[in-house]
Amino acid sequence: MSWNSIIGQKKVKEYFQRVFAEGVLANAYCFYGVEGVGKFATALEIIKTASCLKPKLIDGYRESCGECQNCIDILNLKFPNVEYIFSLPSGKVSEKEDSSIVESLSDALIEEINLKLKEKIANPYAKFSIEGASQIKVAQIRELRKALALSNSLPGRKFVVFFNAEEMRIESQNAFLKTLEEPRSDITFFLLTTKREGLLPTILSRCQQIFFPPLSDQEIAFVLKQENKLSEEEIKIISRFANGSLTRAYELVGANLKDLRNSLIDLLRISLKKELPGKQLVDKINELTSGMDKKMAQTCLHLLGNWLRDAVVVASNGSDSLVVNIDDLETLQRFANKFVNENINQAFEIIENANYMIFSNVQIPNVFLNLFLEIRKLLIKIS
Repeated sequence: MSWNSIIGQKKVKEYFQRVFAEGVLANAYCFYGVEGVGKFATALEIIKTASCLKPKLIDGYRESCGECQNCIDILNLKFPNVEYIFSLPSGKVSEKEDSSIVESLSDALIEEINLKLKEKIANPYAKFSIEGASQIKVAQIRELRKALALSNSLPGRKFVVFFNAEEMRIESQNAFLKTLEEPRSDITFFLLTTKREGLLPTILSRCQQIFFPPLSDQEIAFVLKQENKLSEEEIKIISRFANGSLTRAYELVGANLKDLRNSLIDLLRISLKKELPGKQLVDKINELTSGMDKKMAQTCLHLLGNWLRDAVVVASNGSDSLVVNIDDLETLQRFANKFVNENINQAFEIIENANYMIFSNVQIPNVFLNLFLEIRKLLIKIS
């Protein structure tokens, strides 16, 4: 991992190179932006660069050597000057002031945490979450304050990284605020968040706030080409649906999007038959949505919406380069000839409403059934 391994984020990288040139890191940074855009990758590289015993200058960037003991220890979770704070499962942490967090965790949970942290450090764009975790508790902040007060760390700067900082409870944020109000010149906090509004204004005012914009489709596609044996069509689809998040792209790689898309188009075909085979439609929806979570259901809606947009492009004789589902061009042309006219935009409104219903926890099979019946009403009427 090096600065060049951070995907995109040119302005952010240039900013921190200026910081290193001036030799002064701030007491606290709030890195905000969607998941999988390089917030942790940047924090990790800052920690490595600042802690390295033999830093190098490569292509104008100050880089960690990757070989000294500090660099090795950081990558192996053995560097005492770094603390990671993240949500833990409910009921796993005692809120008593004299209790130890580690002692209250099971061996299995500790093993899971260590494994997830190692995976995250090996690939900073990998998803980091602990099963059943939802809150950063006040006991964790109290223990952090105690740890920072001890002198068992190495000489040099100390770092604290908060994953999903918005998951701090209000009392946790108030406890952390006391630490920020008493800044030390040898500590830097990184608050990584996808929901900056979930942090108290008093905390944000004490942080340098740095926005990480979504990655471009081209940046995500470049990474996928390097790391996965995917077709150009698959890379194009995944890059489009990742919504600027490399983490989301990784999740989609294993989702077999082409088969998922084909299943959705099959449902669309069934729903648009002159005589609706209701039982077949219900059975196919139940088969598709069995075990499906909200995120995958929303991915399905994006896939369907994107396919319909491609049909609009085809109907308007647009360039094939604008078509994401280029491998399905023949089907798109048949659909466009029969169903696409100026009213097709209402189909996108139907999909958006379905997305809202899923967000509102309506049962996924019911959402999909309503979706295809509404599209049927619209398209059968105008065909």
